[in-house]
Amino acid sequence: MGHRSSAEVLAIDLAARGIHEADLHYLLPTHVHLDHCGSCGTLAKLYPNASIRVHPRGLPHLSDPSKLVSGATELFGQEQMKEFGLPEPVDPKRVQGISDEDEIALGNGLTLRAIWTPGHAPHHVSYLLEDGGTIFTGDAVGVQYPAFPVLIPTTPPPSFNFAKAVDSIERLRALSPRILCTPHFGVVENAADRLARDLHALLDWKDRIETLASRASSLTEILEVITNEICKRADQPRAKLPEYFRTTIRLSTQGLLASINR
Repeated sequence: MGHRSSAEVLAIDLAARGIHEADLHYLLPTHVHLDHCGSCGTLAKLYPNASIRVHPRGLPHLSDPSKLVSGATELFGQEQMKEFGLPEPVDPKRVQGISDEDEIALGNGLTLRAIWTPGHAPHHVSYLLEDGGTIFTGDAVGVQYPAFPVLIPTTPPPSFNFAKAVDSIERLRALSPRILCTPHFGVVENAADRLARDLHALLDWKDRIETLASRASSLTEILEVITNEICKRADQPRAKLPEYFRTTIRLSTQGLLASINR
């Protein structure tokens, strides 16, 4: 669903596909991190017939996103937040909680099933399109940027939980999906292979950072080593590493370190 700055682009894209104001019935943010729910309030105004569903722990943050903004500003800084755009609050009357295994009938015989996938965040929900074998993963899986194709686990602070992240990937694997729709980035047609890679990357990421942390390395030193290793794996010079990818590496490292130290 994207940041607040994504709302108008998304609306234009939907209109180009014949989906207009009265046609959209659900807005389903997988979790309430601003790159996944920041546009929700704006889209709710553009699509007045849409019901918004989110994990119960996310309900208050859609109606009052001030804590989300405060936390994100600490992580990204004021200038980056200006680019992202500040989220508009959602009318609490339009927001409902969704629980694990709840189903949403989409019509034409299509059903979405909510799959609770904590780890990345305790309020994280993925969605299985029944009979189609497609999972909308949210951040239960890792990040792979098209311009820099190295798989990085999504392990950000403040509430990442390693054990639950592993369990979430295993739960998605047990559903035997064919296709993954990943937000960072794109449609993955070999779902089994990708989920296996996600699990391996998460385990490897933890082992590597634990090893570096055991040497009393500072966060800056750990980031230096991790970043150089990623560039080597991608066979790309460090100068080509996009700034947004640097941010992903930093946040994922910070979140995993915090999880290790709890």
